[in-house]
Amino acid sequence: KKPPPRGPKKKKKPNSGSGGVMEMIEKLIHEAQDLVKESQSGENTAQAAYEQLIADTNASVEALQKEITSKEAAKSDAHKDKLSAESDLKDTIKELEGLNKYNSELHAECDYLLKNFDLRQSTRSNEIEALQQAKQILDGASLN
Repeated sequence: KKPPPRGPKKKKKPNSGSGGVMEMIEKLIHEAQDLVKESQSGENTAQAAYEQLIADTNASVEALQKEITSKEAAKSDAHKDKLSAESDLKDTIKELEGLNKYNSELHAECDYLLKNFDLRQSTRSNEIEALQQAKQILDGASLN
């Protein structure tokens, strides 16, 4: 048995069915080009942002290093001032100790003078009286 005959053969146009495929390929190419442009633009933006971040970070590091140097100098000056103040304090304490010692010696001497004042005053008045008597005797003796 033979198969039934087919209908009349249609003539196909070359590229008549491929028109949709070509449009899709061209569309894909344009989309790919757009994606490349967008990614390049995004990459450029990211690169610029990264470079700005690096510049800002370097500036920040430099500023912080200057601040550290400044603070170390201030710390050194403060340490020198502290040592000077401690030395001055030791000298002042020694001077105060010397003055306290002198004060106690002077106080002891004054206490001795105050304690013996009445005794010394009476001894002086006795000496003055004895001198006056001696003068009177000598004056009386020269009159004879």
